[in-house]
Amino acid sequence: MLRLNLIIAASALIALIAAGSSLNAQDAKLIAKGQALVAEHRCTMCHTIAAKGGKLSKSLDGVSERRDSAALTRILTDPQKEFPDAKIKMPTVAWQAGEMAAVIAYLQTLKVQPAK
Repeated sequence: MLRLNLIIAASALIALIAAGSSLNAQDAKLIAKGQALVAEHRCTMCHTIAAKGGKLSKSLDGVSERRDSAALTRILTDPQKEFPDAKIKMPTVAWQAGEMAAVIAYLQTLKVQPAK
């Protein structure tokens, strides 16, 4: 699992650089922290990333193309309020200072995977 997460993070960083992003060391550190938090909170038990993981909820690939930062913040703060009718309830996380920003920074690197 750790190897998969490292591959995903490396792919995301390469994609950002290839797209001409001015990714600095601080951004890379924030993204890596977010990626580690996504792994720690086992988000891929329900969501997929790079076509790997659970299929109980929507893929996180391209989530920032569907939702802006404010919407992601609301979802991560109180998922039951944002999705009251969801059959499978996303757990509420007691984020520490800076963690939600790190997760959002990581989610913003995840692009839609091409169809195979």
